[in-house]
Amino acid sequence: MNSINYNGRVIEYSLFRKKVKNINLRIYADGSVCVSAPLRVPQSVIEDFLLKNASKIIAAEERFAAAERRRPKLSDGENISLMGRIYRLKIVRGEKNAYAVTGSDILFCLSEGTQPQAVYDKLLRDTAEELFPRLARECLPLFAQKANDPPLIKIRKMKSQWGNCRAAKNVVTLNSRLAAYDEQIIKFVICHEFCHFTFQNHSKDFYALLGSVMPRWKEYDAVLKNK
Repeated sequence: MNSINYNGRVIEYSLFRKKVKNINLRIYADGSVCVSAPLRVPQSVIEDFLLKNASKIIAAEERFAAAERRRPKLSDGENISLMGRIYRLKIVRGEKNAYAVTGSDILFCLSEGTQPQAVYDKLLRDTAEELFPRLARECLPLFAQKANDPPLIKIRKMKSQWGNCRAAKNVVTLNSRLAAYDEQIIKFVICHEFCHFTFQNHSKDFYALLGSVMPRWKEYDAVLKNK
C-alpha cells in the first residue's frame, strides 16, 4: 500500500504498473483508491498526479465516511450481525468490557465510558482472527500458483477497503468488519485479493479469473456495496 500526504491528510492507494500510456485513477464505491501507471513512469510523477486529484479522492472518502456515520448506533435490543447471522443485542454495565454469544443473543458488558461499538469491534476482530485464516486456506486450492506459497493474512479495521493485496510482499490484509458477513462473502473478498497475485489491476482478465473461481461474485459484491 502506497500513500501521499495532502495538507496533513494521508491518502492511501494501490499502485499497479502495466503497459498503459497514461496514469489512470479509480475510486471505488468503498472508498479504495487504485492507480494504474506506465511501467517506467517515475514515482514522483505519479504522486504529482495524485496531488492534483487529491480533492476528488478526499470527497469520495468523505462520502464513505458519511455513510458510516448514518449507520444506527448500537443500543440495547437492536439487531447486530455476526458471520451473516442476526442477533439481538443485550447491554449491561460492569467493571470490564466483555462479550458473550448465547443462542440468538449477543451480550455486551461495558465498563464506564465505553461505547458499544468498541466491544463490537473487538468481537469482530476476535472472530476474524479465528475465521479468516481458515477461509483463506479453503480458497487457496483455487489458485494453483499460490498452493506452495501461501500469503500472509493480516487483519485490521479499515475505513475504505474490504481488503488489499501487496503482491510483491505476498501479504493480503482483510478488514475485520467482514466478520459481520457470512462465509461466502468473506471468501469472495479473499478470492478477489488472491486474484491480484496474478493480475495487479482490475482488467477484463482479472474479472475473468475472479468469475472462474467465484461465479456469483457480482452478487456478493453488491451486498458489500450496499452497506
